Amino acid sequence: MSTFGESAKVFVRENTSHDTESFGFALLTSLAIITGCSAAFHVLYQRFPQLYDLSSELKEASLRPMVPSGIFGWAKASFNLRLDDMMDEVGMDQTMLLEFTHFGMKAMFGIGVPAMLILAPLHSTSTHDADLLSWISLSNADEEWIIWVHVFFVWYVVLFVLYLVWHVQRGRVRSRRSHWLSKQQEPMATSLLVEGIPEKARTEESLAKFFNKIFDKQVVKAASFVRDTSRLLPLLEERDQVSEELAEEVCLHQQSQHGVGGSDPFHLQQMEDLEKRYKRIAAEVEEVAELIFCSQNFAYDAAFVTFCDRRHAEFARRLKYSDDPTVYRVSMAPAPSDVNFSSFSNTTANLVKGRALLGRLFVASVFFFFLPVVIGISSMLSVDSLSQMAPGLKDWATEHTWLMAAWEALWGTSLLSMLMDLVPWILREVFRRFYRLRSGAKCQHKIQRWYFFFLVVFVLLVTAVGTSLFEAAARFAQAPLQVWWLLADQLPHATNFYLRYAVLLWGTPFVDLLRCMPLFRFWRALNSGESGHFAKQLAEPEDQAFHGIGARSARWTLHVVLGLTLCSLQPFIPMILGFGFLFRRLVFGFLIVFAETRKPDLGGQLWRVQMQHTQLGLVIYIMVMTLILLDREESMVAAILAGSSGFFVALFWFWYPTLLDLHSLPVQQAEQSATIVGRCADPDSAEDIDCFTAPYLQPELEQSLPVALRSQSQRSHHWADLDRALQEASDQGQSARGHLEIASETRPPEPTRSRRKSTGSLLTCLCSSFSGWV
Repeated sequence: MSTFGESAKVFVRENTSHDTESFGFALLTSLAIITGCSAAFHVLYQRFPQLYDLSSELKEASLRPMVPSGIFGWAKASFNLRLDDMMDEVGMDQTMLLEFTHFGMKAMFGIGVPAMLILAPLHSTSTHDADLLSWISLSNADEEWIIWVHVFFVWYVVLFVLYLVWHVQRGRVRSRRSHWLSKQQEPMATSLLVEGIPEKARTEESLAKFFNKIFDKQVVKAASFVRDTSRLLPLLEERDQVSEELAEEVCLHQQSQHGVGGSDPFHLQQMEDLEKRYKRIAAEVEEVAELIFCSQNFAYDAAFVTFCDRRHAEFARRLKYSDDPTVYRVSMAPAPSDVNFSSFSNTTANLVKGRALLGRLFVASVFFFFLPVVIGISSMLSVDSLSQMAPGLKDWATEHTWLMAAWEALWGTSLLSMLMDLVPWILREVFRRFYRLRSGAKCQHKIQRWYFFFLVVFVLLVTAVGTSLFEAAARFAQAPLQVWWLLADQLPHATNFYLRYAVLLWGTPFVDLLRCMPLFRFWRALNSGESGHFAKQLAEPEDQAFHGIGARSARWTLHVVLGLTLCSLQPFIPMILGFGFLFRRLVFGFLIVFAETRKPDLGGQLWRVQMQHTQLGLVIYIMVMTLILLDREESMVAAILAGSSGFFVALFWFWYPTLLDLHSLPVQQAEQSATIVGRCADPDSAEDIDCFTAPYLQPELEQSLPVALRSQSQRSHHWADLDRALQEASDQGQSARGHLEIASETRPPEPTRSRRKSTGSLLTCLCSSFSGWV
């Protein structure tokens, strides 16, 4: 153990006599941040209410309550929220994120209060260390009988946390999941994503017949294949660029008309050329878009299928269509606005696996090269390194010890936090480029998992990692238990670092309250002459890498894991973290409900991962405490008793194996509408299979397909009415059928897809008076 000890002390320093002053300065810094940000937010809220309060715009259309006036009106509004009432407004994932703040407060205060009342006085009765903060830590306890108190406390923590998980799952999650499923809106509620479609069946008609044949009636309402639009995207960019140039020329022409010399012939000629160029590109865009849309060669092996009702969609999602697991893979469709169409492609399976492997290598490089960068920067910013560059700095620092304490309190934890804030951006770019994630919500789910493990390694296990993850991995391969022994040996002597880290976390929610980047975009849009409503649209959303629900969930779960792991070592840490969750509940209760726009929802999947990570933190706590007790003399029995609580965790999941499962909507509760001749029973909603205005049509196709293709789906209502008349006539006499046959013979032929469509002039949309310049 001693051979690895020196490398573990490089970044997370052991407790020293100056830690009390450093902790005091960190506390004052957090309080100053809270006060300053609260005052700044009050001013900004009065100046830009549209950015910070959605209720001011939505009013009666929203269930959000109005924010009371006053400097703490936002806190009152957040405190009075009932999460169940707001779930329809913000979604289940955001609701459960706020529920996790309740879970964190219950866990931290439920553990921290007994620890402060029982463990802290016992630790302080032993020989006092020079550091006041260490008086109540486990490293100060010398009496052997105190070890037995820790054994019972380990069991208390395990039982209490498992009870909290069981209680919130049974009392909150299941009912909210059922409510979320029952309130899902179309088209997401009735749509499925079908992947692995054979090449011969890659048409909307063939796919609809495939599902209609299974159900022995027409159940498909709309179908839309994901298509290769690589030829169309450059043309759209060129068309948009020409339209912008044309708009600028129109503005210059209008300005010249109001001038002394009248119209400028140069601008007239430029507009004529740009108009011809725009018409040519627009016609080419429509031709290419129609070619892509009508040709089977451009269709990928994935399509979105929208069913007539939800019951058939639920049945279709649960069926097995092939012995080959890669063929006809069916899953719930994401929200249409959240689909990542760029993740679909016709690449081979080997290429997909190769890209995924390359992505994992990039993620691993983030893990392995992060700590050397942190160590290098922190060593350059240390007092010793700065003294070498400025020799007089060391003498000056010895005379001003309070500045030394302030620097030691802030630079280590702040540097670690700032560099870790960059990790979600890196992970997001890796996942977007190398993983086939079908939606942005799935990307958040991926960020949550990897970012949490990153935080655990480089915040909690950093004392065992040392200066290099390569060396730690090599040591772990040689002797797996040595890493845990090192963690148990070093962690009790580094609790003051985590005290400063925990108290500095108080200020971060209040910095988020200001919404700095959306505020900058909103202010810039207002200065450019945009209206407040449009400026709000340009400012949203906040950065979804660092401020997304995935990164937030990972960070908040780490705080619970820190409180669990360190509660016996330093009883004050869970109390500080408990107040941190209280601040997050107030701040993010306001931000999520009143300020931020609604995000795509996964229906509780991120909460499920949070609970799994919490259980992992419980296992880490049991292992650390078992090894700490085992390291003490004559405490073998105590260590075994403490470690046996891990078997209770395993027994708990044996009793409740499906506790964290997210159930689907029961088929009996799924709404079903009767159908006539394969169409909906309601005459007003009767329509054929719609592949032209399908909700999951790619945006580039939606904005570039000719108008005639769109109107075809509207004209199809005429054929649907005649089909219903023929069906009714089949139940009546031959004479009535004869009249309907005559009507059917006289109707015009059903329109076919047009190949060449005219393009309207863009200038009529840009300037109402433009028609007189030619």
